[in-house]
Amino acid sequence: MSQLVENNNLQVAGAGDEDILDIKKIISRLINNWPLFTVSIILCLAIAFLYGKYSPPDWHISSKILVEDQKNGPSAALGGSLNSDISSLFNVKSSADNEVQILKSRSLMTNVVKQMQLNVRTYSVSRLKSMEIFDESPFNVILYYKTDTLIARKYDIKLLDENTYQLTNSKDGVDIKAKFDVAIDLKQYSIILQKSNLPKKTGTYAVTIESVDAAIDEFSPQFTAGLSDKQSTTIDLSFSYPHPKKGEAILNRLMNQYLLNNLKNKVQIADSTMKFINKEIDTVFTGLNNVEKKFEDYKEQNNIADIAEQSKSLVSSASDYYDKLAQESMQLAIIDNLKKQLDDPNNKTRLPSPLIITGTDQTFGQSINAYNELLLARDKAGLSFTDENPTMKNYAVQLNTARTNILRSLDTYREALSTSKKALEKQNGTFTNQLKQIPSKQRLYLDYQRQQQLKQELYLYLLQKKEETAISRTSTISSSRIIDYAKSEFLPYKPKKILIYIVGLIIGLIIPGIYLFIKELLNIRINTKADIERLTTVSVIGEISHNDEEKSLVVVNNSRSIISEQFRSLRTNLQYAVDASKPNVLLFTSSMSGEGKSFLSLNLGSALALTDKKVIFMELDLRKPKLSENIGLDNSNGFTNFIVSSATDIRSIMKKTWFSENCYLISSGPIPPNPSELLISGKLEKVIEDLKTEFDYIIIDCAPIGLVTDALLLERFADVVFYVVRQDYTFKSQLNIVNDLKNNKGVKNLYLLINDIKAKNGGYASYGQGYGYGYGYGYGGYAEETKTTKKGRSKK
Repeated sequence: MSQLVENNNLQVAGAGDEDILDIKKIISRLINNWPLFTVSIILCLAIAFLYGKYSPPDWHISSKILVEDQKNGPSAALGGSLNSDISSLFNVKSSADNEVQILKSRSLMTNVVKQMQLNVRTYSVSRLKSMEIFDESPFNVILYYKTDTLIARKYDIKLLDENTYQLTNSKDGVDIKAKFDVAIDLKQYSIILQKSNLPKKTGTYAVTIESVDAAIDEFSPQFTAGLSDKQSTTIDLSFSYPHPKKGEAILNRLMNQYLLNNLKNKVQIADSTMKFINKEIDTVFTGLNNVEKKFEDYKEQNNIADIAEQSKSLVSSASDYYDKLAQESMQLAIIDNLKKQLDDPNNKTRLPSPLIITGTDQTFGQSINAYNELLLARDKAGLSFTDENPTMKNYAVQLNTARTNILRSLDTYREALSTSKKALEKQNGTFTNQLKQIPSKQRLYLDYQRQQQLKQELYLYLLQKKEETAISRTSTISSSRIIDYAKSEFLPYKPKKILIYIVGLIIGLIIPGIYLFIKELLNIRINTKADIERLTTVSVIGEISHNDEEKSLVVVNNSRSIISEQFRSLRTNLQYAVDASKPNVLLFTSSMSGEGKSFLSLNLGSALALTDKKVIFMELDLRKPKLSENIGLDNSNGFTNFIVSSATDIRSIMKKTWFSENCYLISSGPIPPNPSELLISGKLEKVIEDLKTEFDYIIIDCAPIGLVTDALLLERFADVVFYVVRQDYTFKSQLNIVNDLKNNKGVKNLYLLINDIKAKNGGYASYGQGYGYGYGYGYGGYAEETKTTKKGRSKK
């Protein structure tokens, strides 16, 4: 009774405790399947170990470059304080940021790939893996390309001796024996292997050849460049590569190529300035020669050797104004030349900023230097971006704005100079009126002298700037320098073996977990007690373990096995479900064949007989009788013979069993064509009433109620109905039949009896392989063949 109460309590509390029971179920399932997890973990860790050991390593290589501050660089000597305000005046991005983009440009990586022939790699081949080699390679590969587009190929090379080797490629059908330093003509290129460091022993190597573009696409993601921090102009470079020494060489070559390009840009600016100065010197020199020639002719024609002493005072006063006028004229001449160059929007030539006379207004010199810096920044950016790139468009807008601002400033400055010149000319006009007393020859003499002085000063100024520019060009250095050369880390950063082992361990746990989850998800049969409690509220009266003895009868007088004790426990529980003071009819049914009705009814009857109760078995499964076969008795002259005959004494067909003097059997007899009609016969009711007068328990083994209606026809005689459910056999959906019997059909005293529980898993929570007692039904395609031995012993 206590077990029945416990079962009922579990069913009432099942819904509220479902989550707790599920957790217990999961933990139990994991523990019960520990061998599966152990094997999975061992296999995954073994795979992880092999992967970590034989996967190619990658080294992290780093270096550092310093970008010089333009305010303190060499150009500051020419541009004054221009660079300190360039960013604020024209919203130019930090030069260090621009240098980062240049370093990451595809053109720079292209130069490095071509110079170092990085699209060709050599490997040393061993049994388990191949390792790339660099300067330790026994030969150098020289290619002469026949086409621009290359298809990647791998060639196996076997050194035969000091002078010959064998080159093979199965994909192209290449198998050639050749000598070193001799060209081999292939489809895409001619290849020459030059001896370098041939080993003493022969070996196997491999050479991979791909296109330059493919190599660039492979190397570029491995290279990174970025500012060390926002306040500095140092750039950290990093590169990842499987061969540390080759990775260092690649990164060093990239930095050197960057510095070389930077220096070329500086030289281009100096060359542009020198070209402008030379052009202006030629123009001024021609003008100076003309003035001196005219002055010389004038003095010869007029026999002038000196200026009269009386005009010295007046000339001295007028000379200061003439000097100022000459200064203004020179400035206007230079401004006109600059305007002529800037008026053409398509002219991107850098302006010679040192030619501006900054003593009057330094703003022009600063603006021109800013314009030159913008041109330089745009040219550098052009290495990384196309003209349609927003960065290039931004530079174009900034250049146009800067050019417009310079032109506007030049116009304003020229207007101011013109006004000043007019004032000087007016003052000179005053002196001219005062000098009218001086002979005209003397005035003409002074005019020539002033023109000659102006030309001379401009000529000397240009010569000075030419020398300064030449010196600057010769001493030009890059605005960046290497702080730290490329250096690889001591150990490879990849593969990370600890992480690989952890991942292997996790995968080893996940795979069997997924397997068990899918297996459980696809399981449509009753597997655990929770399945029953979740699907029905009918009480469980007993639980019978898996029968390992391979015989139908397990409960005998001296049996002490676990399963026999479970039948004794079922016998005890039955006392609380029936009235022991009167005879009781026990009906066994199930959802389908193969769930163990005959086995359970036989052993429960035997257990009841051991308590001196008289028990009779009625084999009323008239379609596929198995009870008599399990007991080992003849099935002839049974119930069907009696029910269709005129006989009235049921004792004529009762058979005594061999295992107990208190047990008798009424076998089914021949299989009839109309079993349902025989079961509704009024003669059956009289038979049961007669049996109640002689027996304490009448056990009816009838057909599965899930297949035919025979059990419902017999239910009216039963005091207790046992609905048999077999673990890993009965479908979960078939518990709806139990609910329907209880709720809609009104079957009284309905109990579930669980069969074939796998005791090794601590309850019915895992999958198993059948059980040992023998019986079978053919309904619905479910059939079992059994071989019955004498006295009911059977094997499947």
